[in-house]
Amino acid sequence: MAERIHVLPRAGQLGERVLDGSWYTDPSVLDTEIEHVFRRAWVVATPSWRVRDLGTFATLKEAGVDVVLTRDHTNTLRAFRNRCLHRGSRLVRGCGRAKRLKCGYHGWTYGLDGTIESVPGASGFGGADLDGMHLHPVAVQEWAGLIWINLSAKPQDFFAGLSGIGSELEPYALEEMEPIQDRVFSIPVNWKSMVENAFDYYHVRTVHRQTIHAHVEDQPELAIYGDHLRQNLHIAPYAWRKLIDRRCSRGGPYSNQRVSRLFKYTIFPNTMINVLPYHLTVMRFWPDGVGGTRLHYSFCQRRGARGVEWLRARVTWLASRIILAEDVRMLEHCQSGLDSNSVPSHLLHDYEAAAGHFHKTLGKWMDAAG
Repeated sequence: MAERIHVLPRAGQLGERVLDGSWYTDPSVLDTEIEHVFRRAWVVATPSWRVRDLGTFATLKEAGVDVVLTRDHTNTLRAFRNRCLHRGSRLVRGCGRAKRLKCGYHGWTYGLDGTIESVPGASGFGGADLDGMHLHPVAVQEWAGLIWINLSAKPQDFFAGLSGIGSELEPYALEEMEPIQDRVFSIPVNWKSMVENAFDYYHVRTVHRQTIHAHVEDQPELAIYGDHLRQNLHIAPYAWRKLIDRRCSRGGPYSNQRVSRLFKYTIFPNTMINVLPYHLTVMRFWPDGVGGTRLHYSFCQRRGARGVEWLRARVTWLASRIILAEDVRMLEHCQSGLDSNSVPSHLLHDYEAAAGHFHKTLGKWMDAAG
């Protein structure tokens, strides 16, 4: 069940409202986040459409996570460490179709199920049982049109970890979404700043005065689902919207609120899912050094969209890109201030309650692993 919140808990001291500025600039903090969070949590490796067909593969190499995903001839989805068992060379890059995975160094070849198929000069390994070797498997789960992986030896149960979000997203049938744009952006901003900004409403009046703020009458509702967050926001609450909302709402059944409001789910640690019946935005914020983020951005419409629904999805996509550009310009200036350490402590506003929860969760994960 979600815990609804609107402000940070009141306390006699400000400790829980203050963030340490060095968390955004200290390389040792980032090293700990990668080891204790990104290598233990469920994270999105790729959209499902990349490995939907038999004989397809896709890879992810970000922040210490290096995996290859395959859809083998039995239609089984698999994930492996993307490393050859011989000398640890990276097996494949990018995505595409393949009958097997072949290492470009010494030619070791693997089936899409991870088993060894051939080893050049196998007799030269002194009788080692090469046939018994297998690519190192990685826990994998397909959900919401996305492929999730977990590098931990004992990963948390995927659906239990969602704390109820799974059932909320079922009506949207997100596996039916297809990309209008799928792109990776390199942004010179700490990854945590990017995550926080995605659910921060305090900056909207200033940074998005002519975009979001001009078309929103109230602040978003905020709810907590374990480690995760959900917001919903009524953008453009105009009478004319009711005339087209139902025409753009395939799937369902939807409540009136889900037809008219943008629902924003932040899945810890680094994935944001923004959804309406006719569109889906997925943003994954991967650290790229202490002062950089690799933003994997996918904007999708429902398969088979026509007419008003098709047009509306593209207009929303353009608006999304404009809003993202506004955020990046502001955050680049903010990162310059962080790098200078001119403000060593950051005090959180009530409207930044989501950031408070995010950092509390991040600290919990880092402390538990320590």
